[in-house]
Amino acid sequence: MKEYVAKRSRKGVPMTDIIAINGMAKKDAAAGNKVINASIGTFLDEDKKLGSIKLINDALTGHITESLGYPNSIGDPDYLNAVMDYVFREKLTRINELYTPFIGATLGGTGAISISFNCFLEEGDLVLLPDVMWTNYMLVAEKAHAGFATYNMFTPEGKLDLTAIKETIAKAREQGHRALLVINDPCQNPTGYCMDEKEYDELFALLNEEGRKGYLTVLFDIAYFSFYRDPGHKLALFDKLVESKPDFLPLVCFSCSKLFCLYGLRLGALIVLCPNAENKAEIERAFSAMARGTYSVSVGAAQHAVATLLQDKSVIASLDAEIERNSDVLYSRSVALIKELDKVGIKHYPYKSGFFITLKVPHAFDVYETLKAKHMYVVPMTENSIRLALSGMTEDEIIVLIHAIADAMVK
Repeated sequence: MKEYVAKRSRKGVPMTDIIAINGMAKKDAAAGNKVINASIGTFLDEDKKLGSIKLINDALTGHITESLGYPNSIGDPDYLNAVMDYVFREKLTRINELYTPFIGATLGGTGAISISFNCFLEEGDLVLLPDVMWTNYMLVAEKAHAGFATYNMFTPEGKLDLTAIKETIAKAREQGHRALLVINDPCQNPTGYCMDEKEYDELFALLNEEGRKGYLTVLFDIAYFSFYRDPGHKLALFDKLVESKPDFLPLVCFSCSKLFCLYGLRLGALIVLCPNAENKAEIERAFSAMARGTYSVSVGAAQHAVATLLQDKSVIASLDAEIERNSDVLYSRSVALIKELDKVGIKHYPYKSGFFITLKVPHAFDVYETLKAKHMYVVPMTENSIRLALSGMTEDEIIVLIHAIADAMVK
């Protein structure tokens, strides 16, 4: 057979990829089988209907056809300004005092990650990732012609392993590479871990120390920030960003997918907290060229509809309340799941809140196959871990699935 595909593009998506597993689950359900699908990170309500935000849906219905022309490659200014307002809120004034921010519209959070890896790393430079991660980071790094290195994520006490992060940054420098560190917090995918204020204090102290030694870019992936539920703690990232100008380059990856239930519209943003106007101009040129040379522009009609809603300050409290209702449902599911895991004796990585939890399951790929034969779909992350998406299961399904996993583990 003639091989027309270039060698650098022959690697496909593995069958254990999350979207591939979800496709199998949907095909199984379409064949008339009763399926429990714990693979894909989409929020379904208790009636198994795709979760939604009414205010967002109304904005789309009322405004989606008002802006069908091409936006520019960076994005609709109204959308970009609205996202900055929505993300940083009362801290935006301080953000604008400390930094010269750049923001560009992207194809979802994944698009923001891809542009980051392409714009801030030379070919072969390293993306620094936790050893328990959303595995698509590795594929995105590969397609950006970057390498990756992993650091141990958790200490034995279940906290972020700062020593491992420091060692991995140092190792990248020793090899002559720039380093781009990914911090997916809060509600880390795939564990549901959330850092507390003390961890953020220690992390920023470490990052500033390392940033003074050379190039260091840190991507804060906040795709799940509105689902943060850690009693007694507050979301500390934004507080740290407004304390003082750091000695590293902060990037913030924003997504409309989980937040507004706009999974398929592929809308997000990359925010770069530039130290000065010169850096901003350079980043703007790089971002625009990357967008223009790949997907051209983000979805202009969706940007316009979301911007129209977010610019109406009178509805923000109601919008937040709708998102919080979805978060409450997710929290209730997590309580039921943790209770059931404790009952059957299955251990898991530290979980605080969010769409996902990762179980410590020996022979995970065998367990995955056993469950699949019973029309139950999970995501094997490693030989000893399985990710479950709480977001798409009812509490009844959670109980059935956990007992099925326990049974599969003893066979």
